[in-house]
Amino acid sequence: MHRRCCSICVLILLIDTASQHRLVEGVEGGSVVLLCSHRRIVLEDKQLTVYWRHNDTRNVYDIIHGEVYVRDQDPAYKNRAEVLPEHLKNSKIFLKLTDLQLSDRGTYICFVPDVGVHHSTQLVVRERSFTICTTAQIRSDGTKARLGRTLLLLMSSGFLLHFI
Repeated sequence: MHRRCCSICVLILLIDTASQHRLVEGVEGGSVVLLCSHRRIVLEDKQLTVYWRHNDTRNVYDIIHGEVYVRDQDPAYKNRAEVLPEHLKNSKIFLKLTDLQLSDRGTYICFVPDVGVHHSTQLVVRERSFTICTTAQIRSDGTKARLGRTLLLLMSSGFLLHFI
C-alpha cells in the first residue's frame, strides 16, 4: 500500500512538470506566436530565465535573469524573434517569429529552469501559394477611358481571388 502511494505521488509530480505539446501553423513569409505558460511561472521583476530552442539545438531566444540575451542566438533568428513583454505579467511567455521560412518547421522548446517548466510546440510552416495570374486596367465600356482601377487576379490554394 505504501509503495503504491509513493508511486502515485511521483507520477503526479512528473505530470505537473511534464511538458505540454502544442501545434501551431503558419505560412511562409508570415508570422506566428508561440506560447509558454504554466501556473508555476511567477514572473518576478528581473528574475526570469527562459530558453527557447528549435529542434533542441538552435538557440532562438534567451532571457537570463530578466535581461534579453541574444549574443548566442542562431543568426537565422536575428531580427525575426522577440518575446512580447506586454504579456509577461500574466505568467505567459509569448515568442513571436516573423518572416517565417520553411526551415523554421520543427519543434520549439521553451524551458524555464527555475520552476521546471518545459513546453514544446510543433511549428508547421506551409509554402506561400499565391500566384499572380493577370492584371488588367479597367476601362469604361463606351469611351475606353481608364477608370483608374486595376483588377488583380490571384490564385491561392485553388481559390480565385480578385481585388479592385
